[in-house]
Amino acid sequence: MGPIRRDALALALLLAAPLSSAQPRRVPQPQDEPATEPANPTAAFQQAEARTHFQTGVGHYQAGRFTEAIAEFQTAHRLYASPVILFNLAQAYRSDGQLSSAIATFRRYIEENPRLTATQREDVEGVIREIETTRAVLSFEVEPSGAEITLDGRVLGTSPLPRGVEVLPGPHEISVTLAQHEPLRQTINVHAHERRLFQGTLHPVELNARLVVNVLPANAEITLDGAPVGRGTFDQRVRPGAHQLTFSAEGYQPRSESVRINVLSEETVRVTLDPRSRSLFTRWYFWAAVGGAIAVGATLAVVLNPIEPTAIPGNGNPQVVQSVLSW
Repeated sequence: MGPIRRDALALALLLAAPLSSAQPRRVPQPQDEPATEPANPTAAFQQAEARTHFQTGVGHYQAGRFTEAIAEFQTAHRLYASPVILFNLAQAYRSDGQLSSAIATFRRYIEENPRLTATQREDVEGVIREIETTRAVLSFEVEPSGAEITLDGRVLGTSPLPRGVEVLPGPHEISVTLAQHEPLRQTINVHAHERRLFQGTLHPVELNARLVVNVLPANAEITLDGAPVGRGTFDQRVRPGAHQLTFSAEGYQPRSESVRINVLSEETVRVTLDPRSRSLFTRWYFWAAVGGAIAVGATLAVVLNPIEPTAIPGNGNPQVVQSVLSW
């Protein structure tokens, strides 16, 4: 027999007076409660109040607020001990993942409802067997301690949880929160009879942003806010806000980059350094060429601009002149 579905709670039956049972998809509807009103005025008042809580619980159940529905059904049953209320309470426990409580409440429903037919009893017992043979156990290891753990919208408690939680097979939403820490949310799929461990670590709010840096060449040193953080790549959580990156490598021009990362966001920086240009004055062929140019220039200067002759006084003989060739 298939599982009892959430939409099995029939609104027309739930809103009828007096209290009537919720009808599961494949479980025959139990007999309605007698329509007689109690002779005792106090009992009549309690039954009316129980009906109000019952109807409120139905509203919570249909909206998926199973924890609130459980509280309303429990109050209704304290005011008016009806097997019909027990049946809906068992349904709410089951939908909320409180499987042991659901099994116990379904059994109470069978015991306290003598008007069930053999077929109806067998159908409800089939639901109990289905839960017992398919339920799994989900355990939690969450850091740091004190984090609130929520499963499918139901608060389980704070880490560390002392014991595992029974769940039905299928997808389950997990949420972990702690003040001044980044929340963690994840969907996991649990199989029948599985014992599953969920592990998670919350990161402080001041480190709730992520910075990814890739730089070429791969040996380039990366400096973040004045502190060396690695070479080539960097991928870590950082505080949100403004940061200063510098990159350097031998033979390359250094480079700086400013980056701003928002809260709970990620920023990627990709940088390629430019090769450092070698100065013309540091190259041997430059000075060889310069030296050659100087020598050629000097020769040309001598040839094109010979020294003017200088007269040497004599004793009446023709003057003797001095030329470059006589040096």
